[in-house]
Amino acid sequence: MHRRHLLVLVALLFGCGGKGAASGADAKTVADADPVALLPPSSIVVASLEARAMYASASIGATLATFTGSLVPFGPEAGFQASRDVDRVTFGAYAGSEADVAAVLSGRFDLDKIAAATTTKTGAAIVKATYAGFATDAIGAVTIAPITAKTLVVGTSERVHRVLDRLGSGALQRSVPPWVSDTLNTPGAQFVVTADFATQPIASATIGSINLSWLKGLQVVRAIGDFDAPGINVAGTLTYGTPTEAQGAADGIHVLDGLQKVLAPLLLGARVQNLQVSSSGSDVSCKFALDGSSIGALLSLATRYALPPAR
Repeated sequence: MHRRHLLVLVALLFGCGGKGAASGADAKTVADADPVALLPPSSIVVASLEARAMYASASIGATLATFTGSLVPFGPEAGFQASRDVDRVTFGAYAGSEADVAAVLSGRFDLDKIAAATTTKTGAAIVKATYAGFATDAIGAVTIAPITAKTLVVGTSERVHRVLDRLGSGALQRSVPPWVSDTLNTPGAQFVVTADFATQPIASATIGSINLSWLKGLQVVRAIGDFDAPGINVAGTLTYGTPTEAQGAADGIHVLDGLQKVLAPLLLGARVQNLQVSSSGSDVSCKFALDGSSIGALLSLATRYALPPAR
C-alpha cells in the first residue's frame, strides 16, 4: 500500500487556540507546556494521544505496552520505558514521496542515560550528532532529539530538523489551523486525530483489490475517542466537498462494513463493532468501537506490513 494511503487509513480509523509566541530561553518552556507548538506547519495529519490513559486501559493497555515496547530502540541502559515514562504523544505527518513525521513525547526522561547510550538493544550503532545546537541520535531512518527532561522529539530526520529549527528561532507558536486546535482541545478526549486533505487531495486509495473510491473528495477529518471498554471508542466527522460525495462516502462505509466477514481472514479477525454512520450536508458522522482482540490483530498486521524492520 502507498504510504500516503496508510496515512489516510490511519486518519479514517480514528476519524469515522494557538498559543502566544515565546522567545529566547522561553522556547523550551513552551515546548514542555504546549508540544503542538513544536510541530512544523503544513501537516496533513495532527494527532494527540494520552499515553497514560492508553496504558492504564484494562482492555488494551498490556497489549499496547508490549507493542510500543518492541518499537523502542534503546536498551535498558538508556533508562527509557514507554509505558512508564511517556504521558502524551503529539504527532504530525507531512506530504512527501516517503513517510515524513514528527512526534513529540511528553513525560519524564533521563537525558544523561540517553546521551550515554551508544548502541540499540539489537547492537546497532546510535549515530551521535548535533543540529541547531541540540544533540541528536540517529538510528536508521529515525532521529531522536532530547529537548528537555520532559520533552523528546522523534521522527524522520528532515522533520525533526524542522522542529529543531523552530526551537532555535527563539519564537514558538502553534502553526496548526484554529479548527485543529479546537479539536485537540476537546474536553474528555483521550485521543484526537485531525487530517486536512483539502490542499492535498486524495487521488485514489485501495486496500488490496478493494477500491475505496469514496475517499475522493474527502477534505477534513475530525475525530475523538477514549480507551474505555471494549478497547477503543471513536466518534468523528468526515467532511467532503459536496453533499453528493458525503452521501457516497456513507454508502461506501456501509458496504465496507458488510464486507467485514469476507475480510476477516485478511485482518486476522479484526472487526469494527457498533458502527453508526450518517450523512448531513457535506459531513459524514460515524461512531465505532474496537475490542482488545481486534486491536491485537491490527497491531500484528502493522508489525508485518507497515512498520520498518527492527534494527
